[in-house]
Amino acid sequence: MIFKRIGRSIFLIIEVCGALVGAAGIVLLYILWLAWLKTGSFPAYDLQMVWADLHLQQPHAEWIGESILADVLRFECWVVFPIVGGGLFILGAVGEGLLDDSTHLAKEVE
Repeated sequence: MIFKRIGRSIFLIIEVCGALVGAAGIVLLYILWLAWLKTGSFPAYDLQMVWADLHLQQPHAEWIGESILADVLRFECWVVFPIVGGGLFILGAVGEGLLDDSTHLAKEVE
């Protein structure tokens, strides 16, 4: 019983984090839209710029997948954040629902 509560709490935390990441993408899109209205050109803000703003070293490797990683880092943040956030939200909701369904099924069997 205690493990189900812990599991439900973990899935709830995942669900809330997903909602916050998705909301961050929407807020970023709004900020970029305001910048577009002010300057007349839509500013690009991709994952590579976020990586640089966090003062992280650019990943470098001598393998074929390096070009794939470089292409992934060129995706726009306002697109990536809602997709990742939505995925986390769905994962948390499904996990929490599975734990709730197993609790209801156990009560019905008894």
